[in-house]
Amino acid sequence: MGEYVTEVIDVTPHQSLMPKLGKSGYSIPQAIAELVDNAIDARIEGAPLHVTVKTSSNAISVADDGVGMNREEIQDAMVLGKSSKVHKLGEFGLGLKTSCTNLGRRFRVMTSKLGEPYEYLVEYDESRWSAANDHWKLQLGVKDADRANHFTIVEITSLNKYYPGLVDAIVRDLQQRFAPFIADESVMIKVNAKLCKPETFDLIEETRAEFEIFDRQGNRIHGWYGLLKQGSNKGLYGFNTYRLGRMITTYDKIAIGEHPTISRIIGEVHLDHVPVTHNKREFDRESPLFKAAEAALRVAFQDLLRQARQRASSDSITKAVRNELERWKDSIARALEAKELRRFASVAASLNKPEPATDGSETADVDVERRERHEQLAIREPTTTGETDGSIRERVPRNPQKKPRHAVRVKGKTISFRHEFRDLGEREAWYRWSLNEGKGLDVYTNTEFPAYFATRDKAFYATLHIVESIAQLLVRETGASAEELEDIRQLLLRKAAAVKDEWVEEDETA
Repeated sequence: MGEYVTEVIDVTPHQSLMPKLGKSGYSIPQAIAELVDNAIDARIEGAPLHVTVKTSSNAISVADDGVGMNREEIQDAMVLGKSSKVHKLGEFGLGLKTSCTNLGRRFRVMTSKLGEPYEYLVEYDESRWSAANDHWKLQLGVKDADRANHFTIVEITSLNKYYPGLVDAIVRDLQQRFAPFIADESVMIKVNAKLCKPETFDLIEETRAEFEIFDRQGNRIHGWYGLLKQGSNKGLYGFNTYRLGRMITTYDKIAIGEHPTISRIIGEVHLDHVPVTHNKREFDRESPLFKAAEAALRVAFQDLLRQARQRASSDSITKAVRNELERWKDSIARALEAKELRRFASVAASLNKPEPATDGSETADVDVERRERHEQLAIREPTTTGETDGSIRERVPRNPQKKPRHAVRVKGKTISFRHEFRDLGEREAWYRWSLNEGKGLDVYTNTEFPAYFATRDKAFYATLHIVESIAQLLVRETGASAEELEDIRQLLLRKAAAVKDEWVEEDETA
């Protein structure tokens, strides 16, 4: 068998690799952002950087007034994967070639470095490149230039794609992707003369807050967060994440997860120390640095999550929900009169259909007739002939002694029942009830329970809790068997639904 005999083989990439880079899946704005990355890396310290993007159906160009490149630097810029940049946006040495070949089949780079007397030009043409015998070689043009010149211009032609509305799409992407640079005015970007402006959010007053934390290894994590006035049901909430001032992900749910209760959360998270993928579209989420950052953020966002959930809970309990729940409570009180339930309980007084309260009050006349919907109704006094004589008298509603509107009578005791939406905690049960001597039965719907925001009918959701609580109360107070609990619950809910449906029909025919 013997030992291996070694020899050297040539692993120079195939000439087709350069055109294949264009199949990277960039959108046009993403490809342009790669070129802006390089421009930002070339900023002159202490001076604002100006980037000008021009687009048409024939060409796209990105020009900057950064420090520019010398002969060695422009040569290195054309070599795949070669980069001497450390802790900068263009550290992989792929962005220029990948983005340009994605945008079009021809491009050229012109540059002049501050303090140097030359201007350089490199051109790439896909058809010539693929047919060339001198693989992986390009021509470099050189001419004299003023030492005060400093710029880089990348121009792409023979475009692969173009579409109407592209300018607006590029503006939206760049002002979001480079928001920190734009906000502090260290970088100014124009697209066809349209200036990219800092992104703004419609936040609830006084909810915006800056934060700065450190993970267990001492790495700094910073940013800001706030609550939107209107939450998103399309997932457009969370954090834009940044590395070195360049956006990596949008609406990232890092450390908060996804839930309708937190759909108002918005902000930025800067993770300058965490590695990213070569296309800068994602952090390396399996890296220890990312996991440590996520753990630190999870602790830092606890209060933010609490605020968002409390706001979501209060917003979901509208006047319409409260009114509908009042109707259900009236129906439950009436249903307790059913003869099937009399051996367990009887209501304190006969209830005809009352008008639901709109203010959440728990007391009202228990026998207000349906026709007496207003405090006073004007009716005509009938004559002996059955005709009206035109005179008007006011009907004054009866004013019996006030009794609990929503109550159950058990063993001679009248026990009122009340309901409240309350934050009991995400890990607590979906509802809770308690019997307080002299105060009655209190039923609480847990607005933090995950199912609460999964249901659209909050009133009926709460009704289930009231019915369940009354059923358990009856079993406890009367000594009924545990087997009878389900029967009581089902019967009470069935009777209450029938009463409510009957009232709805009366309303519709009135």
